[in-house]
Amino acid sequence: MPSACPPRIAVIGAGITGLACASRLAAAGLPSVVFDKSRGLGGRIATRRASDGLTFDHGAQFATARGPAFAGYMRDAMTRGAARLWTTSGTSDGEPRYLGSPGMSALVRPLAENLDIRSRHTLTSLRRSGCEWQLSFAETARTEVADIVALCLPAPQVGALVQGFPDAMTALSGVEIAPCWALMVAFETAGPAPALPDVLVPDAGPLSWIASESAKPGRTDAPPRLVLHASAKWSTANLELGDEAATRALLAALRDSVGMSLPGIAHASAHRWRHAKTLTSLGAPFLSIEANTLFAGGDWCLGARVECGFDSGFALAERIAETVP
Repeated sequence: MPSACPPRIAVIGAGITGLACASRLAAAGLPSVVFDKSRGLGGRIATRRASDGLTFDHGAQFATARGPAFAGYMRDAMTRGAARLWTTSGTSDGEPRYLGSPGMSALVRPLAENLDIRSRHTLTSLRRSGCEWQLSFAETARTEVADIVALCLPAPQVGALVQGFPDAMTALSGVEIAPCWALMVAFETAGPAPALPDVLVPDAGPLSWIASESAKPGRTDAPPRLVLHASAKWSTANLELGDEAATRALLAALRDSVGMSLPGIAHASAHRWRHAKTLTSLGAPFLSIEANTLFAGGDWCLGARVECGFDSGFALAERIAETVP
Protein backbone atom coordinates (compact mmCIF):
# COMPACT_ATOMS: atom_id res chain seq x y z
CA MET A 1 0.00 0.00 0.00
CA PRO A 2 1.51 3.40 -0.95
CA SER A 3 2.62 5.44 2.05
CA ALA A 4 0.59 8.37 0.70
CA CYS A 5 -2.57 6.47 1.57
CA PRO A 6 -2.94 6.32 5.37
CA PRO A 7 -4.58 3.15 6.65
CA ARG A 8 -8.16 4.21 7.16
CA ILE A 9 -9.87 1.02 8.29
CA ALA A 10 -13.60 0.35 8.13
CA VAL A 11 -15.07 -2.62 9.98
CA ILE A 12 -18.57 -3.52 8.83
CA GLY A 13 -20.61 -5.19 11.55
CA ALA A 14 -20.68 -4.72 15.32
CA GLY A 15 -21.22 -8.36 16.22
CA ILE A 16 -18.51 -10.17 18.15
CA THR A 17 -16.38 -10.64 15.02
CA GLY A 18 -16.37 -6.97 14.09
CA LEU A 19 -15.81 -5.81 17.65
CA ALA A 20 -13.03 -8.35 18.25
CA CYS A 21 -11.39 -7.19 15.03
CA ALA A 22 -11.66 -3.48 15.86
CA SER A 23 -10.56 -4.00 19.47
CA ARG A 24 -7.50 -5.97 18.41
CA LEU A 25 -6.64 -3.36 15.78
CA ALA A 26 -6.88 -0.63 18.43
CA ALA A 27 -4.51 -2.59 20.68
CA ALA A 28 -2.06 -2.65 17.76
CA GLY A 29 -2.31 1.13 17.37
CA LEU A 30 -4.59 0.95 14.33
CA PRO A 31 -7.86 2.79 14.93
CA SER A 32 -10.87 1.87 12.83
CA VAL A 33 -14.47 2.92 12.35
CA VAL A 34 -17.12 0.28 12.98
CA PHE A 35 -20.39 0.55 11.02
CA ASP A 36 -23.47 -1.46 11.87
CA LYS A 37 -27.03 -1.46 10.58
CA SER A 38 -28.53 -1.97 14.04
CA ARG A 39 -28.91 0.36 16.97
CA GLY A 40 -27.23 -1.97 19.46
CA LEU A 41 -24.12 -4.13 19.63
CA GLY A 42 -23.55 -7.84 19.47
CA GLY A 43 -25.45 -9.08 16.42
CA ARG A 44 -26.93 -12.45 17.39
CA ILE A 45 -25.43 -12.11 20.87
CA ALA A 46 -28.61 -10.27 21.65
CA THR A 47 -30.99 -9.33 24.44
CA ARG A 48 -34.55 -8.30 23.55
CA ARG A 49 -36.44 -5.95 25.85
CA ALA A 50 -40.16 -6.30 25.25
CA SER A 51 -42.59 -3.42 25.55
CA ASP A 52 -43.62 -4.65 29.01
CA GLY A 53 -40.03 -4.47 30.23
CA LEU A 54 -39.34 -8.22 30.12
CA THR A 55 -35.95 -9.28 28.78
CA PHE A 56 -35.04 -12.33 26.73
CA ASP A 57 -31.73 -13.63 25.37
CA HIS A 58 -33.30 -14.57 22.06
CA GLY A 59 -30.14 -15.12 20.02
CA ALA A 60 -26.97 -16.89 21.17
CA GLN A 61 -27.79 -18.68 24.40
CA PHE A 62 -24.31 -18.94 25.90
CA ALA A 63 -20.63 -19.00 25.01
CA THR A 64 -17.94 -21.60 25.61
CA ALA A 65 -14.20 -20.95 25.65
CA ARG A 66 -11.89 -23.66 24.32
CA GLY A 67 -8.93 -21.59 23.10
CA PRO A 68 -6.58 -19.30 25.03
CA ALA A 69 -7.56 -16.04 23.34
CA PHE A 70 -11.28 -16.27 24.03
CA ALA A 71 -10.73 -17.82 27.46
CA GLY A 72 -8.62 -14.79 28.35
CA TYR A 73 -11.31 -12.48 27.09
CA MET A 74 -13.97 -14.28 29.12
CA ARG A 75 -11.89 -13.97 32.28
CA ASP A 76 -11.59 -10.24 31.66
CA ALA A 77 -15.32 -9.93 30.92
CA MET A 78 -16.15 -11.70 34.19
CA THR A 79 -13.80 -9.40 36.10
CA ARG A 80 -15.62 -6.44 34.58
CA GLY A 81 -19.03 -7.88 35.49
CA ALA A 82 -20.00 -8.33 31.84
CA ALA A 83 -20.15 -12.14 32.03
CA ARG A 84 -21.10 -14.88 34.46
CA LEU A 85 -20.86 -18.66 34.58
CA TRP A 86 -24.08 -20.56 33.99
CA THR A 87 -24.44 -23.94 35.66
CA THR A 88 -27.50 -25.61 34.19
CA SER A 89 -29.66 -28.57 34.99
CA GLY A 90 -30.68 -30.70 32.04
CA THR A 91 -27.21 -30.83 30.44
CA SER A 92 -24.34 -33.19 31.06
CA ASP A 93 -21.40 -32.18 28.85
CA GLY A 94 -19.59 -30.53 31.77
CA GLU A 95 -18.26 -27.66 29.61
CA PRO A 96 -18.40 -24.26 31.33
CA ARG A 97 -21.00 -21.97 29.81
CA TYR A 98 -20.80 -18.21 29.98
CA LEU A 99 -23.59 -15.65 29.87
CA GLY A 100 -23.51 -11.94 29.31
CA SER A 101 -24.58 -10.01 32.41
CA PRO A 102 -27.18 -8.62 32.90
CA GLY A 103 -28.09 -9.87 29.37
CA MET A 104 -26.26 -11.71 26.62
CA SER A 105 -25.60 -8.50 24.71
CA ALA A 106 -23.35 -7.36 27.59
CA LEU A 107 -20.87 -10.08 26.64
CA VAL A 108 -19.38 -7.89 23.88
CA ARG A 109 -19.32 -4.57 25.73
CA PRO A 110 -15.70 -4.78 26.91
CA LEU A 111 -14.67 -5.19 23.27
CA ALA A 112 -16.53 -2.02 22.31
CA GLU A 113 -14.82 0.26 24.82
CA ASN A 114 -13.20 3.33 23.21
CA LEU A 115 -14.11 2.28 19.68
CA ASP A 116 -15.63 4.59 17.06
CA ILE A 117 -18.95 2.81 16.40
CA ARG A 118 -21.57 4.24 14.07
CA SER A 119 -24.95 2.58 14.32
CA ARG A 120 -27.75 2.65 11.76
CA HIS A 121 -25.35 2.35 8.85
CA THR A 122 -26.41 -0.40 6.44
CA LEU A 123 -23.71 -0.96 3.83
CA THR A 124 -25.30 -1.25 0.39
CA SER A 125 -22.26 -1.17 -1.88
CA LEU A 126 -18.52 -0.72 -1.98
CA ARG A 127 -16.29 -0.03 -4.93
CA ARG A 128 -12.60 0.47 -5.51
CA SER A 129 -11.43 3.94 -6.58
CA GLY A 130 -7.68 4.38 -6.84
CA CYS A 131 -6.11 3.39 -3.53
CA GLU A 132 -9.32 3.54 -1.54
CA TRP A 133 -12.68 1.88 -1.10
CA GLN A 134 -15.84 3.95 -1.34
CA LEU A 135 -18.66 2.76 0.89
CA SER A 136 -22.33 3.66 0.42
CA PHE A 137 -24.94 3.28 3.15
CA ALA A 138 -28.72 3.14 2.99
CA GLU A 139 -29.31 5.74 5.67
CA THR A 140 -27.12 8.54 4.35
CA ALA A 141 -26.08 10.08 1.05
CA ARG A 142 -22.55 10.53 2.36
CA THR A 143 -19.91 8.20 0.94
CA GLU A 144 -17.33 6.94 3.41
CA VAL A 145 -13.81 6.04 2.27
CA ALA A 146 -11.34 3.50 3.59
CA ASP A 147 -8.07 1.92 2.60
CA ILE A 148 -8.93 -1.39 4.25
CA VAL A 149 -12.37 -2.89 4.74
CA ALA A 150 -13.27 -5.83 6.98
CA LEU A 151 -16.71 -7.25 6.21
CA CYS A 152 -17.71 -8.88 9.51
CA LEU A 153 -21.12 -9.99 8.31
CA PRO A 154 -22.98 -13.25 7.66
CA ALA A 155 -21.64 -15.01 4.59
CA PRO A 156 -24.76 -14.37 2.44
CA GLN A 157 -24.51 -10.66 3.15
CA VAL A 158 -20.83 -10.68 2.25
CA GLY A 159 -21.71 -12.44 -0.99
CA ALA A 160 -24.20 -9.75 -1.92
CA LEU A 161 -21.46 -7.12 -1.61
CA VAL A 162 -18.60 -8.90 -3.42
CA GLN A 163 -20.28 -10.35 -6.50
CA GLY A 164 -17.53 -8.88 -8.66
CA PHE A 165 -14.92 -11.16 -7.07
CA PRO A 166 -15.28 -14.67 -8.54
CA ASP A 167 -12.76 -16.34 -6.21
CA ALA A 168 -14.53 -14.96 -3.16
CA MET A 169 -17.91 -16.06 -4.50
CA THR A 170 -16.56 -19.56 -5.07
CA ALA A 171 -15.26 -19.72 -1.51
CA LEU A 172 -18.53 -18.40 -0.09
CA SER A 173 -20.57 -20.90 -2.09
CA GLY A 174 -19.25 -23.68 0.11
CA VAL A 175 -20.49 -22.06 3.32
CA GLU A 176 -23.86 -23.28 4.58
CA ILE A 177 -25.81 -21.36 7.21
CA ALA A 178 -29.19 -22.32 8.63
CA PRO A 179 -31.88 -19.91 9.84
CA CYS A 180 -33.50 -20.10 13.26
CA TRP A 181 -36.90 -19.05 14.52
CA ALA A 182 -36.81 -18.01 18.19
CA LEU A 183 -39.83 -17.69 20.48
CA MET A 184 -39.93 -15.62 23.67
CA VAL A 185 -42.57 -16.67 26.21
CA ALA A 186 -43.57 -15.24 29.61
CA PHE A 187 -46.18 -16.87 31.84
CA GLU A 188 -48.82 -15.17 33.93
CA THR A 189 -48.19 -17.15 37.10
CA ALA A 190 -45.49 -16.18 39.61
CA GLY A 191 -44.84 -19.84 40.41
CA PRO A 192 -42.64 -22.31 38.53
CA ALA A 193 -44.05 -22.77 35.07
CA PRO A 194 -43.68 -25.21 33.62
CA ALA A 195 -41.67 -27.64 35.79
CA LEU A 196 -38.76 -28.05 33.37
CA PRO A 197 -34.98 -28.21 33.79
CA ASP A 198 -33.05 -25.03 33.12
CA VAL A 199 -32.38 -26.35 29.62
CA LEU A 200 -34.27 -28.93 27.58
CA VAL A 201 -32.89 -30.17 24.26
CA PRO A 202 -35.63 -32.13 22.45
CA ASP A 203 -34.47 -35.16 20.47
CA ALA A 204 -36.94 -34.57 17.65
CA GLY A 205 -39.70 -32.25 16.50
CA PRO A 206 -39.75 -28.59 15.58
CA LEU A 207 -37.81 -27.42 18.65
CA SER A 208 -34.08 -27.83 19.24
CA TRP A 209 -33.70 -25.77 22.43
CA ILE A 210 -35.86 -24.72 25.38
CA ALA A 211 -34.24 -22.60 28.11
CA SER A 212 -35.56 -21.02 31.26
CA GLU A 213 -34.67 -17.36 30.98
CA SER A 214 -35.68 -16.71 34.58
CA ALA A 215 -33.33 -19.42 35.87
CA LYS A 216 -30.21 -17.75 34.49
CA PRO A 217 -27.92 -16.05 37.04
CA GLY A 218 -28.40 -12.32 37.26
CA ARG A 219 -31.87 -12.36 35.67
CA THR A 220 -35.10 -11.62 37.44
CA ASP A 221 -37.01 -14.81 38.20
CA ALA A 222 -40.51 -13.37 37.84
CA PRO A 223 -42.45 -13.88 35.77
CA PRO A 224 -41.19 -17.28 34.56
CA ARG A 225 -39.90 -16.96 31.00
CA LEU A 226 -38.69 -19.33 28.30
CA VAL A 227 -36.70 -18.90 25.10
CA LEU A 228 -37.26 -21.52 22.42
CA HIS A 229 -35.21 -22.13 19.30
CA ALA A 230 -36.67 -24.05 16.40
CA SER A 231 -34.58 -26.64 14.62
CA ALA A 232 -32.67 -25.76 11.45
CA LYS A 233 -34.96 -28.05 9.46
CA TRP A 234 -38.17 -26.50 10.76
CA SER A 235 -36.83 -22.96 10.50
CA THR A 236 -35.76 -23.50 6.90
CA ALA A 237 -39.11 -25.01 5.92
CA ASN A 238 -41.01 -22.18 7.62
CA LEU A 239 -38.62 -19.31 6.94
CA GLU A 240 -41.22 -17.00 5.40
CA LEU A 241 -43.92 -17.47 8.04
CA GLY A 242 -45.20 -14.27 9.56
CA ASP A 243 -44.33 -13.56 13.18
CA GLU A 244 -47.83 -14.34 14.45
CA ALA A 245 -48.04 -17.65 12.57
CA ALA A 246 -44.59 -18.66 13.80
CA THR A 247 -45.61 -17.79 17.37
CA ARG A 248 -48.69 -20.01 17.18
CA ALA A 249 -46.78 -22.91 15.64
CA LEU A 250 -43.95 -22.78 18.16
CA LEU A 251 -46.31 -22.52 21.13
CA ALA A 252 -48.01 -25.67 19.89
CA ALA A 253 -44.60 -27.33 19.56
CA LEU A 254 -43.77 -26.30 23.12
CA ARG A 255 -46.93 -27.95 24.46
CA ASP A 256 -46.08 -31.12 22.54
CA SER A 257 -42.47 -31.12 23.75
CA VAL A 258 -43.19 -30.71 27.47
CA GLY A 259 -46.16 -33.09 27.43
CA MET A 260 -48.19 -31.01 29.85
CA SER A 261 -50.60 -28.11 29.88
CA LEU A 262 -49.06 -24.68 30.16
CA PRO A 263 -50.05 -21.85 32.50
CA GLY A 264 -51.56 -18.70 31.08
CA ILE A 265 -49.24 -16.87 28.69
CA ALA A 266 -48.68 -13.18 29.31
CA HIS A 267 -46.27 -12.60 26.43
CA ALA A 268 -45.29 -14.54 23.32
CA SER A 269 -43.35 -13.18 20.35
CA ALA A 270 -41.24 -14.73 17.62
CA HIS A 271 -38.06 -13.50 15.99
CA ARG A 272 -36.50 -14.84 12.80
CA TRP A 273 -32.74 -15.10 12.54
CA ARG A 274 -32.05 -15.60 8.85
CA HIS A 275 -28.36 -16.41 9.30
CA ALA A 276 -28.16 -18.20 12.62
CA LYS A 277 -26.10 -21.39 12.64
CA THR A 278 -23.11 -22.39 10.56
CA LEU A 279 -23.57 -25.90 9.19
CA THR A 280 -20.58 -25.90 6.83
CA SER A 281 -17.77 -23.44 7.56
CA LEU A 282 -15.21 -21.79 5.31
CA GLY A 283 -12.48 -23.78 7.05
CA ALA A 284 -10.20 -20.75 7.52
CA PRO A 285 -10.23 -17.89 10.06
CA PHE A 286 -11.15 -15.28 7.44
CA LEU A 287 -11.52 -14.70 3.72
CA SER A 288 -9.03 -12.48 1.88
CA ILE A 289 -10.85 -10.96 -1.08
CA GLU A 290 -8.75 -8.20 -2.63
CA ALA A 291 -4.99 -7.55 -2.35
CA ASN A 292 -4.73 -7.01 1.41
CA THR A 293 -7.43 -4.33 1.35
CA LEU A 294 -10.71 -6.26 1.52
CA PHE A 295 -11.41 -9.10 3.93
CA ALA A 296 -14.40 -10.91 5.36
CA GLY A 297 -14.89 -12.77 8.61
CA GLY A 298 -17.46 -14.21 10.94
CA ASP A 299 -18.31 -17.33 12.89
CA TRP A 300 -19.12 -18.90 9.50
CA CYS A 301 -15.39 -19.05 8.84
CA LEU A 302 -14.72 -21.51 11.66
CA GLY A 303 -17.96 -22.94 13.05
CA ALA A 304 -21.17 -22.33 14.92
CA ARG A 305 -19.96 -21.15 18.32
CA VAL A 306 -19.58 -17.61 19.70
CA GLU A 307 -15.86 -18.25 20.10
CA CYS A 308 -15.59 -18.93 16.36
CA GLY A 309 -16.74 -15.38 15.65
CA PHE A 310 -14.28 -13.95 18.17
CA ASP A 311 -11.38 -15.98 16.79
CA SER A 312 -12.21 -14.92 13.24
CA GLY A 313 -12.17 -11.23 14.16
CA PHE A 314 -8.97 -11.60 16.15
CA ALA A 315 -7.18 -13.36 13.29
CA LEU A 316 -8.50 -10.89 10.75
CA ALA A 317 -7.13 -7.96 12.75
CA GLU A 318 -3.72 -9.59 13.02
CA ARG A 319 -3.64 -10.12 9.26
CA ILE A 320 -4.57 -6.48 8.64
CA ALA A 321 -1.86 -5.33 11.04
CA GLU A 322 0.66 -7.32 8.99
CA THR A 323 -0.31 -5.42 5.83
CA VAL A 324 0.20 -1.95 7.34
CA PRO A 325 3.75 -0.57 7.03
